[in-house]
Amino acid sequence: MDRNKFAGYLLVTDMDGTLLDSEKRISPENEAAIRRFTEQGGRFTLATGRIAASAKPYADRLPLNAPAILYNGVVIHDFKRGENVWEQTLPVSCAGVLERVKSKFPGIGIEIYPQGADIPYFLQDNLMTERHRRIEGFPERPISSPGEAPGPWSKILFAWDPELLDEYTDTIVAQTQGAEIEWVRSDDRYLEILPFGATKGHALERLMDMLDIPRENTIALGDHLNDLEMIRRAGTGIAVANAHPNLLSEAKRRGVHHNEHAIADAVAWLERRIDGEEG
Repeated sequence: MDRNKFAGYLLVTDMDGTLLDSEKRISPENEAAIRRFTEQGGRFTLATGRIAASAKPYADRLPLNAPAILYNGVVIHDFKRGENVWEQTLPVSCAGVLERVKSKFPGIGIEIYPQGADIPYFLQDNLMTERHRRIEGFPERPISSPGEAPGPWSKILFAWDPELLDEYTDTIVAQTQGAEIEWVRSDDRYLEILPFGATKGHALERLMDMLDIPRENTIALGDHLNDLEMIRRAGTGIAVANAHPNLLSEAKRRGVHHNEHAIADAVAWLERRIDGEEG
């Protein structure tokens, strides 16, 4: 076995819909491939919309040897040290955006994520926020006004029926009115406000600089629109077969379905390329 086969390479993967299967599990095939990749010199980490507390059980199981991208690019977190090594926060103008959206769309769910908090504040509940809370294991933390959530904020998540988000996203984004922020559709049910310049792609570029790994040796995998900038900015952006059509059209490579061990497939492809068996 070549102990240094993957030295100088960085492999970054989204979690939900990419690394994790439909039951939110890491397959033995994916875990074995990741361990082989890191044992042979590769750097591996996660890039997710999840907060640290939600990603930690998975990070603890895997051989992460690079800081992880969290909050869809707002935070770069070192799980070994238990601290953020880079982060951004939303401008205070977001409070006004939030009030306008809340007033115009009383049925939309609203979650506010203060900087460093393990649990979001729930400004407005609906079936989608209840579902999100159940999946993530968040306790209820209701508030009646944005001012009850201590600042600064890392991100704001709007949760709604997918059909309603499809119909009204443009109208919701129009409430921005000049605020320096990023909007990202992180799931069929979620639309998020992030700090300006804080996408997974921006964070990936910072991570490449931190690790001194060239873009051409960086491989990133994802499935949804919050992965789009990361897929674009990686040397090789891989969209899994179940990915959003826009991601599939932008990716340099199409991987297998997330239920078919997409990370193991990517590691096998990289190995073939290194061995000169694939262009």
